[in-house]
Amino acid sequence: MTNEEYSKRITNFMKEYCEIIHNGLEERWSKIPLELYDSEVYEVLGGLLARQTTLSTQLAENSNIWNPHIAPIILRSMIDAHITFAWILLDDFEKKAKQYILYGLGQEKKLVEHFKNEATDNPDLKDMIEFKEKWIEGQRYPFLTEVNLGSWSGTNTRQMARDIDCESLYKFSFEPFSAVAHNMWQHIEMFNLKKCTNPLHKYHRVPTISELPLSEDYVYRSSKYLNMSFVAFDKKFNLNIDTPMPKEWYMKNIEEIFSDE
Repeated sequence: MTNEEYSKRITNFMKEYCEIIHNGLEERWSKIPLELYDSEVYEVLGGLLARQTTLSTQLAENSNIWNPHIAPIILRSMIDAHITFAWILLDDFEKKAKQYILYGLGQEKKLVEHFKNEATDNPDLKDMIEFKEKWIEGQRYPFLTEVNLGSWSGTNTRQMARDIDCESLYKFSFEPFSAVAHNMWQHIEMFNLKKCTNPLHKYHRVPTISELPLSEDYVYRSSKYLNMSFVAFDKKFNLNIDTPMPKEWYMKNIEEIFSDE
């Protein structure tokens, strides 16, 4: 198979994958028993599912980021979103969803105060402050919006992962991907340093921007994390979904890409 043929096949495959996951999101949203008097809960759940679908879509559509520098950052965000999503669904999800919203509003209120301290006579900042204040006011009175300086959930991500029986996902995926997101030594040494070839320099490490191979396996991983969120949602609301599951569809159809090699 030529590079051109491979590129065409993989592009078409990713386009179909994106259509599948978008259809899956829409079908789920159409089938849940929406409670209009408690819409905040469903807005949180729907928003997080849409976030997962968006991240997997963006990864699938941009093959130039299928590398160890960028893809793990997106995957870490997807794992984080799944842990949050599944933890909210675990129990008392009405209360947890509202905590999630209030924390976000509080963080935005804090940001507004930071902007006010810097605004002086900057008209652009003043416009931004006004926009953000109206956004907050559209959901909750500012004087009732508290700023929480801790965790929105009252716990940490690792404990949340334990609570939803996903500690292995945290240990073997979230933490390694965090090294990429936080620019830690184990990532920097492997991918942004190389040994100097001058023996008089004692083979010290020097900066490098290396050309790294691209791998569609990162998209497969994103399909797994989206799959986990879909499964948690379907189980909570006892849904029967006709649209193929992301991971199963991916595994079934990716083989066709390499069938003529």
